Amino acid sequence: MATYKDIKGTSIQVVSSDPSNPILGQIWYNTTSQSLKGLGVSSVGAWSTGGNLGAGRYGLAGAGTQTAGLAVSGEASPGLTNATEEYNGSTWSGGGNLGTTRYGLVGTGTQTAGLVMGGKTTPNAATKTTATEEYDGSSWTNGGALTTARFFLGSAGTQTAGLAFGGDITTASTAATEEYGGTSWTNGGNMGTAREALAGAGTQTAGLAIAGSPAGSNETNACEEYDGSSWTAGGTMSTAIRYLGGCGTQTAALAFGGFGTSTPTQTEQYDGSSWTTLSATLNTARLKLAGVGTQTSALAFGGSPRPSDALTEEFNGAGSPTTVTLSGS
Repeated sequence: MATYKDIKGTSIQVVSSDPSNPILGQIWYNTTSQSLKGLGVSSVGAWSTGGNLGAGRYGLAGAGTQTAGLAVSGEASPGLTNATEEYNGSTWSGGGNLGTTRYGLVGTGTQTAGLVMGGKTTPNAATKTTATEEYDGSSWTNGGALTTARFFLGSAGTQTAGLAFGGDITTASTAATEEYGGTSWTNGGNMGTAREALAGAGTQTAGLAIAGSPAGSNETNACEEYDGSSWTAGGTMSTAIRYLGGCGTQTAALAFGGFGTSTPTQTEQYDGSSWTTLSATLNTARLKLAGVGTQTSALAFGGSPRPSDALTEEFNGAGSPTTVTLSGS
């Protein structure tokens, strides 16, 4: 019978405290806790409380990662705000103000190379905008305007290779897709189903459109995948939902919150073909929130109703390395 040393080439370490940088599969005995421990993989993940936004808001844009996030503009109280805030993994601090104050906009990219587009400049839907702005980590500058003005659209990609799709054009939902090259937008392939209030994930050549509302009043659980030129049907979510948050890639996405036939705390993950509902749910129900990061390291912030609009939650999810106790205390 093979021993641990036969398999790993080393004996089990005996230590007084857990290793600071263990590798996946490593096992050790902790003499302080008198337990056998190892670095394994979490099965479901969990949401935990992060630092509150300085300016509570909903219908905002997000970009970046769990430890370097960006919250931009949105509906605050008593009106719209152009405030930008940067997250360092625990707290938010003020960044450069957005040039065009708006609500229902979306974002993509990173904290130091962010991109936001679309939205409306007053609560009136008729004030939808084509405005695009780029962030360098301290200030916003104007980029090329969207071809189609819209709000509550989906987004993916980077500052120099962005993707905008779907959205509300006041009279109806649109299926239009646009690709950003760093200076201007060009038309891409239309979505199979026009929709608004959807979430996005992925890149310009491997994008994901998640759920939303095809008619402005009903939800869908349909998802579509983009290959850089055309959209095809992807796996359907467990629940029809709109005004949700999303992040990750086309083959490893996370969707959470929103408004639909189930509680807006639900979290689902996508593996490139099918969605799975996780037992881990948001601690606070909300919609019109922002989401950034990856499937295993996500950030959810803002959202409606108040006081949820200032809340931040961090997801450390399925597939994340975690220290587990194998036996003992």
